[in-house]
Amino acid sequence: MSNGTLPQLFMRKADLNDLPELILPEGFALHSHEPGKEKEWEDLIEKAFGNRYSFASCISSADNYDPSQVLYISKDGVDIATTTATEKDIFPGEGWFRMVGVSPEARGQGAGKMVALAALHQLKKQGYKSVVLSTDDFRIPALNLYFSLGFEPLMNHESHPARWAEVMKHIKNK
Repeated sequence: MSNGTLPQLFMRKADLNDLPELILPEGFALHSHEPGKEKEWEDLIEKAFGNRYSFASCISSADNYDPSQVLYISKDGVDIATTTATEKDIFPGEGWFRMVGVSPEARGQGAGKMVALAALHQLKKQGYKSVVLSTDDFRIPALNLYFSLGFEPLMNHESHPARWAEVMKHIKNK
């Protein structure tokens, strides 16, 4: 799949009017970022992706940064999933969410779907009609999640059709 020199894959959810209700099971909670908790975000993202990323370079350096855009799902008071709901210059007027990360010990509990759905609801509340995201070819569980939420491939690079064809061989609910 992607060799690291190609651009990421992009997906779009063209309509936010059909969002399912966000239901958090007992013990789960949704909250936004609190200044001073940047290390906790970095720790969660490192566990989720296996690489250390700086909150400052990934999130708070954006011109339109607002702590309320960074969402978390916690279970029994411990943050287990995060994403950021914002807008990106290359897709003006569309919502954007990024850095969907789930702690390995929480995978399979629906936290990724909860935090992604929370981001979609927040973007809709902010007036966005559609949402775009970027992802990597090898992130099959994430891609399955995005398809389940109604995202569709967005072809904006010459490599995308062949790469999407390969990815689709691994997607559950085509």
